[in-house]
Amino acid sequence: MNDLHELFVHKLAQQYYVEQELVETLDEMARNTTNDRMSQGFADHRDETRTQVQRIEDVFAALDRPAEARDCAILDGLEEDHRELEAEIEDDELLNMVYLNAGMMTERVEMTAYEGLTTIAERLELGNDVQTPLKSNYDEEKSAFRELEAMATAKDMKSLWDRLTPS
Repeated sequence: MNDLHELFVHKLAQQYYVEQELVETLDEMARNTTNDRMSQGFADHRDETRTQVQRIEDVFAALDRPAEARDCAILDGLEEDHRELEAEIEDDELLNMVYLNAGMMTERVEMTAYEGLTTIAERLELGNDVQTPLKSNYDEEKSAFRELEAMATAKDMKSLWDRLTPS
């Protein structure tokens, strides 16, 4: 890799991998959580993520390149941590907290990735056919993060916090 454009394509391929993997992960989390609000939120974001995958494919097409996915160690690490905790925790409500935290961590990583891609795209003066889909994905990630934040402080989570927090 010798130039900014190739770095951009590399990072785009990593984000393509992330979004593809998250479709399945979000589906699992929507099925496994016992909190109806979280389940619906994960299912809704799974559907958004499918659209985000398509937008990244559109960006590759705008660059006149085939869509390619590259492993992303950050996502792989987050998923490994999530799976380890899932295997060790038997309490459904405590597991819901794991899902909530995993979702928030993942959204932060995704927001940062899209900020970086957008910055590079602007620097390279790539057109709106590249920048607009990236900005749309960023906006959806930011919205998903805010929803998770709201869930963390929601009334239906209060009893969980009370139960899990030592007095």
